Amino acid sequence: MTARPFVIAIDGPAASGKGTLARRLAERFGFAHLDTGALYRATAFLVLQQAGDPADPVAAARAAGLVHYRLLSDPRLRGEAVSAAASVVATIPGVRRALLELQRDFAAHPPAPAQGAILDGRDIGSVVCPAAEVKLFVTASPANRRRIRARIQSYRPRAGCPALTVR
Repeated sequence: MTARPFVIAIDGPAASGKGTLARRLAERFGFAHLDTGALYRATAFLVLQQAGDPADPVAAARAAGLVHYRLLSDPRLRGEAVSAAASVVATIPGVRRALLELQRDFAAHPPAPAQGAILDGRDIGSVVCPAAEVKLFVTASPANRRRIRARIQSYRPRAGCPALTVR
């Protein structure tokens, strides 16, 4: 019987610093990191790439079923159209179900050689990984969140930028 991986769940509002914290913890402890928001951006990207409507539950759920970790570092996921569409697909129950399974699988089976997983996003400690060994809720003042959001929006990641990191 193999030991259950150590899981850290990081929750908080957008632009609160949870992604930065997650990446730094993953690097420090050699854990795999998953930016769960990237899953929704990848779903939106796939819908838009097929000229679909992000509000169409069938098209969005189908796209969610096609999301693969390799897609998460694609810099096109950070574009404005994809970000707007991600907010739409994230409200669709079929998308949430499909991506929930992907997130839980990542936590239960982090990519080798990682001995643990860090997931950051929304509802991570309460819905995705309720049995996580560590649960953190990160917040920031409205002024700091505006500053962080402006920096995120001006940032264009290079290929291989970590939405998924394995150390």
